[in-house]
Amino acid sequence: AGYVSGPAPRREPRPRAALAGSPRVTRPPRPFHGGWVDLPPALPGPEGHASEGDGVVPDATETTVPSVLDVVVERLRDAGPPAHEVWLPPLAGPTPLESLLPPLRDTPDRGWSAPGFPANGSLRLPLGLVDRPYEQRRDLLWADLAGAAGHVVVAGGPQSGKSTTLRALVTAAALTHTPSELGFQVIDLGGGTLGGLAALPHVGTVAGRGDTDLVRRVVAEVAAVLAGRERWFREHGITSAADLRARRRRGERFAGDDGPGDLVLVIDGWHAFRADHEALEATIISLATAGLSYGVHVAIAVSRWAELRPALKDLLGTRVELRLGDPGESEVDRRVAATVPAGRPGRGLAPDRHHVLVAIPEDDPAPAVAAAWTGLTVPPVRLLPDRVEVTDLPGPDEGERHLLPIGVDEDRLAPVLLDVSADPHLVVYADGESGKTSLLRLLAHQVVTRYTPQQARLVIVDYRRGLLGAVDSEHLISYTSSAEALTAAVTDLEVSLRRRLPGPDVTPEQLRARSWWTGPDVFLLVDDYDLVAAPSPNPLAPLVDLLAQAKDVGLHVVVARRAGGSARAMFEPVLTRLRELATPGLVGNGSRDEGPLVGAARPGPRPPGRAVLVTRRHGETLVQLAWRDPDTPIRAAGAADGGGSP
Repeated sequence: AGYVSGPAPRREPRPRAALAGSPRVTRPPRPFHGGWVDLPPALPGPEGHASEGDGVVPDATETTVPSVLDVVVERLRDAGPPAHEVWLPPLAGPTPLESLLPPLRDTPDRGWSAPGFPANGSLRLPLGLVDRPYEQRRDLLWADLAGAAGHVVVAGGPQSGKSTTLRALVTAAALTHTPSELGFQVIDLGGGTLGGLAALPHVGTVAGRGDTDLVRRVVAEVAAVLAGRERWFREHGITSAADLRARRRRGERFAGDDGPGDLVLVIDGWHAFRADHEALEATIISLATAGLSYGVHVAIAVSRWAELRPALKDLLGTRVELRLGDPGESEVDRRVAATVPAGRPGRGLAPDRHHVLVAIPEDDPAPAVAAAWTGLTVPPVRLLPDRVEVTDLPGPDEGERHLLPIGVDEDRLAPVLLDVSADPHLVVYADGESGKTSLLRLLAHQVVTRYTPQQARLVIVDYRRGLLGAVDSEHLISYTSSAEALTAAVTDLEVSLRRRLPGPDVTPEQLRARSWWTGPDVFLLVDDYDLVAAPSPNPLAPLVDLLAQAKDVGLHVVVARRAGGSARAMFEPVLTRLRELATPGLVGNGSRDEGPLVGAARPGPRPPGRAVLVTRRHGETLVQLAWRDPDTPIRAAGAADGGGSP
C-alpha cells in the first residue's frame, strides 16, 4: 500500500561490439497527420533481438531509412514559394560586360549591337554593377556623357583596373552607339591594354608609349575639332551639342557634318602624359573647359587624385574610384575606401559610397563590330610627314607676295606662312644636320620666285659655304664667307639703309604708305651665326640700331645658329635686340638642357626639318620645314633655262 525506498536495480550496459554488429530492425509505420511515415528502427537487444515490446522480427538485410526530418523536408521542398533571400551574395568578379546588355546581334542600322537597350544612342554607357545591400538590389554603374558630368576620371592604385575601366567605357560605347554618334581618340600610356581598341570603327587612333609625335597629333586633332565646331556651330545656328544631337535624330544634316556627333579623348596614364608632354596639359584643360558645349569629352585615368590640378579636377564630373594605394586619399570616403578588397581589379566605390564592380568584355567584340558596320568610321589621325617638298607648298602666284610658305604645321597639316611684312625678322636654333641651311635655301627660293630684283634682294652670310652657288639670279647682292668680306658688306648695307630713315619732312601719309624712298627690300640670311658672332667686334653689330626700324627701311634679318650654347649667347647684342622685338623663332633639334630659347619652346630630339615655330599671334606650332633640292640653282620663274620651282 505504500512506497518503499531503496536503491534502484542496476541495469547492465550492453556491449558496444554487440551494438556495432547487430542488424537493424524496423518498426511498423505509424500515422502522422493523416499520412504514413517510416520511423527509424529501434535498437536491438544484447542478443541481437529487438527490445522487449517491439513485436518485430529483425532483418539483417534491411537498408537505412530516412529520418522524419528528411522526409518532411523532402515533402515540403516544392510545396510553396521560396523564402526571400535577405542578403545578396558578395560581389565576385569578373562580370561580363555582355551580361549588362540584351543579347547582341547584327542589325541593319546599328551594326553589332543590343537591340532594344534603352540607352542606345543616349550617351549613357553601362560600366558595371553597384552593390546596394541594404536595399537588397544591384544597379548598373553608368557613365552619362550627355550632361554636365560628360568628362570621366578613373582613379586607382597600381593593378586596380584603371585601364580595364577605360576599355569597358569604349567597348560599351561600341555596343550601344554607332561611330556617327560617338567616337574616340585614345592615348595609351599605361600597360598597353587599350591597343586592341584600334580595330573598332569607333576609334580613330591609339597612340602608345614611344609614339611622341602621334600623341601630340592626337591632342592637336581633338583641339582642331573643337575649334572647328566653334565656328561651325555659329555658322549653322547650333546652340549646343544637345541641340546638334536633337537635330540629327530628326534627320537634319549640315554641310561639313561628316564626323562623329561626340568625340572622346581617352588618356590612360595621366602622370606619364604630364611628364612627357607638359605643354599639352593646358590644351587638355581647354578641352575640358569648353568641350561639353561642342560635344568634345575627355576620359582620364590617374593613380592618385593629387595628380590632377584643381582647374581640371573640378571639370571631371563622372568619377570612378577604384582601390587606391592609400585609402586615406579617397575623395569618396576614407573609411569605406579601406574596405575595398585589395588584389581584385575592378573593385571600387561609387560617389554614393557603395561598392562597385567594373565589368569587362568576355570576348573581344572588335571583330564582330567592325564586320557588321558598313558606314562611316572615325578617321585616324594624320601624322606630320617626315618630308615636305617645296612643290607641295603654294606657288609664287598663290596668295599674297609677303606671305612666304616654309612648311606644314602639325595642327591642321596646312601650309605655314611667314608674314615678313608684320614680322620682318626670324631666328632659328638647331644643332647640326637639323635643316638650318635647308631653311635658308628655302627662304632664298621663295624670295627669288615671288619678288623681282627691283622688289627684293639677298645678302647671304655663309661661313661654311653650304649655300655657295645656291642663288643664280640678279637678286643676290653679295655672298660672304669671311669676317673681312662681311664687314665690308655690312658697312655698305648700313649706309644704304640709313638713307631710308624718315626725316623731319616726311608726312604721315608717306609714313603709312612707306613712299618716301624707293628700292628693293633686303633679306639678310645668316647661317652659322655662332661663327659670325665669335670674333669681337661682331661684324653685324652696326645693324643693331636698324633692327627696330626694319619695317620702315625694308630690312629683313634671318639668323640661324646652333642650339648648343644658345642660352649663353642670348646676351649677345644682335640676339638680345631680336629677342626684345619679340621676333618669331624656330626651335629644332638640340638638348633640352639649354632651356627655353624662344618663348617657352625648348630644343629636343627632333628629326631633320622638324621645329617648333613660335609667334606672337599663334603661339607654338610644330612644323615640318619644306625641302628644296640643293643641286638645282635658284633662279627666278621664267629664266632662260626654264627654271623656277623644282
